[in-house]
Amino acid sequence: MNYIKHNDYEIIGQIQEGNQEALELMFDKYKSLISKIIYKYNLYYDYDDMFQEGQMILYKSILHFQDRYDKTFTRFFEQNLERKYITIISKRIRRKEIFTSNILYIYETNNNLQQNSAYFETLIKEIAKILTNTENLVYTLRELQNFSISYIKENYGLGEKEIYNSLHRAKVKIKKHFEN
Repeated sequence: MNYIKHNDYEIIGQIQEGNQEALELMFDKYKSLISKIIYKYNLYYDYDDMFQEGQMILYKSILHFQDRYDKTFTRFFEQNLERKYITIISKRIRRKEIFTSNILYIYETNNNLQQNSAYFETLIKEIAKILTNTENLVYTLRELQNFSISYIKENYGLGEKEIYNSLHRAKVKIKKHFEN
């Protein structure tokens, strides 16, 4: 089936009757429009998910489309798709705002440290013996308590390069110590 030979209303009628081939035809016809809108809203970094979301919106638009509203199907679908992408973007922005406004609380209460072993405290003390004070501080904050580099930099007066170097040296020393 070729979508150039048929208009949208015929194809939609066939889809609503259960023709799977007509549905594939519509997916093929509107894939470039979906891609265009993904790039319009700068969602290309998440292209596969957004494309799949676009296909779901296309299918829902087909099921809900009524030609009595004096609107073409293409415009109806484009409007539905743009609204969906705007909703996705708005949710992401709100999540980011919530995170940034509560970042200090999140980092202070985020405790990924699970003491799975009865020897955990002993290991921490042994690690502290082989590391310098800076290496121990950075390793503890970053690896054990999961603080960000920017948090460590702002609150402990260390440079970013110093943090990365200390963290690297600490990991090397710990690995070497426990391999022996």
